[in-house]
Amino acid sequence: MGLAGSTQAQSDAPPAAQEIPRIEASECATEVLTEMGAECYTFHGEENWSAPSGNTVKIPVAVFEPESGEAEEIPVFFFPGGPGYSSLGEREYMEQLRKDIGDRTLVTMDNRGFIHAEPALECPEYAKVSPYHNIIHTPAITASLDPMERMEAITGVVSDCYRKLVDEGIDVSQYNALAVSRDVDEIRRLLDYDRIDAFGSSTGSGTVVSFIQYYPDSIRAAILGWAWYNHLRNRAPVDELYTAKQSFTDALALCVADDEACRELVPNWFQAIDRTRRTLDGKPFTAQVETAAGGETTLYFDGAAFLDTLYLTLASDYAELPSLVADVEAGDYSRLNDFFRIDDYVPEPEAPNYALGYFLAHVCNDMGSNRPTVADSTAAVAREPAVLGFEPPWLCAWWGEDGDVPPEHNDPPVAETPALALHGQMDPCCTPRWSEHLGRTMPNLQYVVFQGLGHSPVNECRSRMVSAFLDDPMAEVDDSCKNEVALEPWVIEPPDGAQNRDT
Repeated sequence: MGLAGSTQAQSDAPPAAQEIPRIEASECATEVLTEMGAECYTFHGEENWSAPSGNTVKIPVAVFEPESGEAEEIPVFFFPGGPGYSSLGEREYMEQLRKDIGDRTLVTMDNRGFIHAEPALECPEYAKVSPYHNIIHTPAITASLDPMERMEAITGVVSDCYRKLVDEGIDVSQYNALAVSRDVDEIRRLLDYDRIDAFGSSTGSGTVVSFIQYYPDSIRAAILGWAWYNHLRNRAPVDELYTAKQSFTDALALCVADDEACRELVPNWFQAIDRTRRTLDGKPFTAQVETAAGGETTLYFDGAAFLDTLYLTLASDYAELPSLVADVEAGDYSRLNDFFRIDDYVPEPEAPNYALGYFLAHVCNDMGSNRPTVADSTAAVAREPAVLGFEPPWLCAWWGEDGDVPPEHNDPPVAETPALALHGQMDPCCTPRWSEHLGRTMPNLQYVVFQGLGHSPVNECRSRMVSAFLDDPMAEVDDSCKNEVALEPWVIEPPDGAQNRDT
């Protein structure tokens, strides 16, 4: 590998005179990268590639050569997800990626705006209200039983974050998948690689699809891991909520097909999720928790909170779901303390691996002209309160500006690039319906669903399949191992407690 953009003359020149873009050898951004023997660099690029303003970005880059010393010709570039989750300090995460790709060079980085990049788009206050980072106990879910009050608890923080970043002199519109794709392609060129293979994680897979859209000649093949694609997530949030909600009924259907006792427990299983919601709307579950100041506050969980929580926890809770819905419909709330993770309540939540301003910038900027208005999002919440704890695009009404992306940014990508999409069966976020849609315009896409696993599934099958696909991206993948993780035994317990049976 040659460093086409890092000459001795450049490194001796004053910073203002050095060329942009460029890449330079540097200290590693984290101790984990150093301990794992990564070759580390800093990439310098324009904040606004189409209209340079003097603002630049610095991005940490790490290169891992295979331990065998014999790397395949084409490296694998990892596209991190979140959006905004930095994995550079996560040794287990890095080791899993290296295991997945086999004897290949791995190139990974924090994208622009991440915690180890400059500037980092920091908005730590968002952690206290975010449905994604405060998870179940966010005010968007639990602050009251009035959806409009819950909405107001979060929207002001989003507006404040946007204004903070603008006041810091950041061109917020430039933090999107288009700009990230340009950064990655410049890094590819400066590291002297003709083409790359790409491995995306969650929203990172959406960025991979953007990279394919804008730089098709720079990529050979793509792994789309548990993907959250831009052109689907940016639709009206209620649409995606109800498609994801089908996953809950699908889990009940598995139980009913598996065991007659499950059918007896939940005979009307098609209606069970909605009945549970209706019961909690009529009589919400409440819990008292201790505040950071040592006082007490009440958390409120209605039917919308049930849907939001199950969306986040299906992978760990699916086996108990039949008993949960049967209990709640019968008025027995004894399982809800555990289901809503009351004992895990944290009064001052943090998201240490995230620059949360980047999280919002990426989600909102990639919407382009599809960004909703305040009237759009307010009406959506009024129609469907569960939107509050669901996907964040509805929040983008309060973000402040559209991202600097072209009108076709959210068009379905049309490409011959071979791709392998990986999904977890119990991942309501990123089910195979997304790959079915993507496959209409990417005919060389294959997808696999791993039984019993959720978002970011980890098993031996995943590593074998990824490595085999990268060996020959146009060959049909052997997915015979996809069910190697067995489904958990269904918990089937009638609400009256008269019987207690696990199958």
